[in-house]
Amino acid sequence: MSTDSRGYWREELALIAILLVFFVGIVALSYHLPFDARLFPLVIGTAGILLTLAIVIEQMRGHGARDATTVDDDPAAKADWPRYATALFAAPVFGLMFWLVGFVVASLAAMLLVPVLMGYANRRQLVVTALLTVAILALISPYLLNVDLPHGLVGDWLIDKLALRAS
Repeated sequence: MSTDSRGYWREELALIAILLVFFVGIVALSYHLPFDARLFPLVIGTAGILLTLAIVIEQMRGHGARDATTVDDDPAAKADWPRYATALFAAPVFGLMFWLVGFVVASLAAMLLVPVLMGYANRRQLVVTALLTVAILALISPYLLNVDLPHGLVGDWLIDKLALRAS
């Protein structure tokens, strides 16, 4: 990462370009679908393109105002490889865990492990926030919203094996 007076300009520009290509690809690939199937990718892709363009405008406006002290005060400037690896692999690992063990376990693991691996210190606040968030979502979703949260492959296997599913 660069730590000169430019800040993270090169890295930000690369990320913005990747996101813009991704969202443009979503929109472009959805044009051959029927209207009802095309609607969701168009909405997400268009929103992503607009958000990316807004970020570009904001970065270009703020680029001239930055100085070297901004970078020195940024804790991310001193980040090491575990922080980068966590940021890179958090989403794919969460998706895999969500598929294997379901919402509750995957969400708790993500909310408890990712901040610690990223270097955040207030563990008591992390535990309380994680437990409350997952508990509220696990209680609200099935009962008030009538949405069953996925149990994952392992959870479904255990439910079937222990005959816990209502017939």
